[in-house]
Amino acid sequence: FFSVSCHTSTMVSRRAQYQAIDTQRAWAPVIATAVVSASVGLALGLVARDFSNATSLVAPSVTTTRPVVGQLGLPTVRAATGSAPSRVVQIPRFSSQPQEHKQPVSTTFGAQSQGPNLASLLLIPVAIVGALAGAWSVSRRNNVIDFAPQATYQIECACFAVSGKKVAVLGAAGGIGQPLSLLLKDCDAVSHLALYDLAPITPGVAVDISHCNTPTKCTGHKGAEELDAALTGCDVVVIPAGVARRPGMTRDDLFNTNAGIMQNLAAACVKNCPTAVILIIANPVNSLVPICAEVFKQAGCHDPRKIIGITSLDVTRSNTWVAEIKGTDPRTENVTCIGGHAGTTILPLLSQVPGLSMDDEKLKALYNRIQFGGDEVVAAKDGGGSATLSMAYSGAEFAKKVIRALNGEKIKACCFTENNVTDASFFALPTTLGPNGAEEVHKFGKLSEFEQANFDEMLPTLKAQIQKGIDFVRNPPS
Repeated sequence: FFSVSCHTSTMVSRRAQYQAIDTQRAWAPVIATAVVSASVGLALGLVARDFSNATSLVAPSVTTTRPVVGQLGLPTVRAATGSAPSRVVQIPRFSSQPQEHKQPVSTTFGAQSQGPNLASLLLIPVAIVGALAGAWSVSRRNNVIDFAPQATYQIECACFAVSGKKVAVLGAAGGIGQPLSLLLKDCDAVSHLALYDLAPITPGVAVDISHCNTPTKCTGHKGAEELDAALTGCDVVVIPAGVARRPGMTRDDLFNTNAGIMQNLAAACVKNCPTAVILIIANPVNSLVPICAEVFKQAGCHDPRKIIGITSLDVTRSNTWVAEIKGTDPRTENVTCIGGHAGTTILPLLSQVPGLSMDDEKLKALYNRIQFGGDEVVAAKDGGGSATLSMAYSGAEFAKKVIRALNGEKIKACCFTENNVTDASFFALPTTLGPNGAEEVHKFGKLSEFEQANFDEMLPTLKAQIQKGIDFVRNPPS
């Protein structure tokens, strides 16, 4: 019992460690699981031993006679008399005479033991209480994340009852789509990962990723004729599809091409998975999210909680660079970023970061770096692409949060949704994700003087970008 219990706790602990981002928090349920398993195994083992011994008879004393040299056959056994139980043990040497060696028989777990001892029985209720406490600790693990979203860890193991979701990645063969799909393949809460793109290599990308030893099923879908199959029955659709930024291009330059792509993909989602959560990565997010929403509105199946622009890369960059300044682990930081996802519309609330102290010049430089972090990558790649890997990472992390939320958790994260917190009809804010998508949008609190000035300046720009997307659907270009 003890061996099997320890083996089980080791498997659970190891999986939890692999999925741990913040190991200090992750070890709490792991240790609880190990202790509970060991306690239950030890208690059952002791009780089983005691009951076994209690039902055994007192061994009679016996004398074993060794055969004479040269005699073949089994030794003879005879009963011995005497007040004390004794057992005769053969002496391992040849002799012409029978050899006897009498040895007292211990009666600790024999004649004097009439049942399980009290200590063993007391371990059973202790183990049961411990098991309940351990289960409660594991089940509540993500509530810890609610209070400290930067200290995220996941125990995504087949041992836990998790409803598997079908997730489609539209644009899966691109620079963001491939690493994004790879990261989602490693999410045990995804039962089916459908990869779609126009590129001829799409089926190969799916086959390549399918070789990863995770339980998620992976299928590839190439071309418009296979789009319906990719989307049918989806719970979550992640859209990185579209052309990438090149040196000198702004997000507005992307609009003319990507707006049409988004409109077509949104229409396909309306047809095949109208209740799915749509997560939009493609730029310009400030305009493409309103386009998607308008398509759903015209079809009569719009739910503002389920059309979400992913702005988590702004948070990821902010956490990274704030941690560099503070000398902390970036995974323990949680910078709130509000507004939009383009240039000056990105507003990181650095004044609300505990322990961050900077002079005005350095603070302004950090604001600018966060707002134009994409330009930094485009320049560093020297025309070879834009921010694909960091976007895939932050996009996958946000998608996993949405999937966990659909399975019943409440998780707080910044994202771009339709709401009425500001004058802009769409605005990125801290949002509670739940089974219905973006269930509750939170206010952003008090701004510093510098942040308020940036907020006032960027709001008209953001509203204009939103309206541009709405007009594209309502008044299509000729």
